[in-house]
Amino acid sequence: MDTIRELLVSDVGAEKLGRRDISDAEAEQVLRNESVTARNPSAGGEVERRLLIGRTDGGRVLTLVIERTVEPSTWLVVTGWTATERERKLLGD
Repeated sequence: MDTIRELLVSDVGAEKLGRRDISDAEAEQVLRNESVTARNPSAGGEVERRLLIGRTDGGRVLTLVIERTVEPSTWLVVTGWTATERERKLLGD
């Protein structure tokens, strides 16, 4: 089980989130609120990525692609979107 204590959002990540009307603050809320992690089925190569699926303070359910950093409990937000029905089921919706 991965321990995620902190999410970092780079300028590139913030731009990708912004294209989907997701703010940096909402991405950080997903970690603080009810959330689950799942293996990223499209991840390849040596980079360790996961899906973080959870709720914002406003009740939106988002899926974030996160990437492990050198600090094991700190992860980088790569991109994100409104969770699909299948992803929402992982959260228990």
